[in-house]
Parts: sequence; C-alpha cells; structure tokens
Amino acid sequence: MKMLDIRDARDVVVVSFKHTKILDQTVIRQIGAEFKDLTMQAAADRRLLLNLNKIEFMASAMIGQIMLLYKQCKKDKIDLKLCCISPNIMEVFKITTLDKLLDIHDTEHKAIEAFGAPRRSWRQRQ
Repeated sequence: MKMLDIRDARDVVVVSFKHTKILDQTVIRQIGAEFKDLTMQAAADRRLLLNLNKIEFMASAMIGQIMLLYKQCKKDKIDLKLCCISPNIMEVFKITTLDKLLDIHDTEHKAIEAFGAPRRSWRQRQ
C-alpha cells in the first residue's frame, strides 16, 4: 500500500502523506522506499515539494527519512521545499535547527510560488 500521494502542480512534484501519525517503523521504512522514487519523478523539472498538512505526529526516524531525501535531492540538484508543517512538528524542526537548513513555507501555494516561474521543458523550447 502506498503511503504517499504524488501529483503535479505546474512543474512541481507535490507529495502529501496519507497518514496523520507516522510512528510505526514499518510505515517509516515504506515511506523511505517511496522517497527513493521521488527524486526520479522530480528529475525532469528538478522541483519537489513535501506537503506535511495531514501529519499531526511523527517519530524522529521520519525526520531522518526527510533528511535522507534532502541529501539525495541536494546530490541530484533537485530543489526541495516543505510546507504546511503543524506547530508541534515545527517545534522539533526548530529545536534541531532543521528549520534553518530546510526551505519551509506556511502554505502549498507559497511554496510553489517560491520555486519561481515554471521552467520550460525541452519540448517547449523546440
């Protein structure tokens, strides 16, 4: 069973989570496996957005998965942004100073706008 919903908004791959609580190690491992496929999906336009609006609680291991995704995106030159983080999860991001490292926005709309103008694909340039 898939743990993530993936869709396109303009030229951004937007990922949201199906669970409100991500505490179980099996679920976290499944999400980690799905994260590995995300960089391939975002490779064309190099823009990826994690929307955490449904998540109320997450285990620290889930933050580890987000950091692995961040490192992979950095390696693959994919612009990663996060949005819609609940106050209690944002507090953890602040305590760990991840709020300084990750590009975090209040709303999905603001995050998509922060990517800038849509990039033209090679087909549009011909």
